[in-house]
Amino acid sequence: MIHLTHFLLALAALFLVGVVAAQDYFYPPLRTETISQGLNGPNHVWLDAACVLVGVALVLAASGPWQLAFAGLTLVGLLGICVTNTAWRWVDGLTGRLGGHESVHLVFTALVFVGALLFELAANDRRLSLWLLTTAGVGVPLVLYELEKRTDIIEKAAVALLCAWLVAWSLA
Repeated sequence: MIHLTHFLLALAALFLVGVVAAQDYFYPPLRTETISQGLNGPNHVWLDAACVLVGVALVLAASGPWQLAFAGLTLVGLLGICVTNTAWRWVDGLTGRLGGHESVHLVFTALVFVGALLFELAANDRRLSLWLLTTAGVGVPLVLYELEKRTDIIEKAAVALLCAWLVAWSLA
């Protein structure tokens, strides 16, 4: 039987993928931009909400101290991503320079991916399918980087595979 918090995490992950896809569909300039640029785009509140929902749902679905710690790390990163892009002028003011939010945003982005990877490693147990998704989540973006050198494709692939892992883990 699927626990309610796991079901909510699966829905949140699907919602995030859906918001990114909708932004790319309805706002063509975002198709060749990173997901983060959507936080500056029209109706960015949907992307903010999706990021926060995934982070909170991940914390609620976590079990054990390691999963909880890594879920918390991921949530902090997601919140930081939202703040640094949505309130970029304010963050620039805190950093004391125009564009200062970009370096802070990059740190939070790295925090999300590291936290999520550590969460996956802590939660994978013996399920081969989860290990394959974790491997793809790391390997596919690296291969795409070598082939394309485009951060928009790499980030979208990494987030899609991360969300696929979240759904698979939640519903397993």
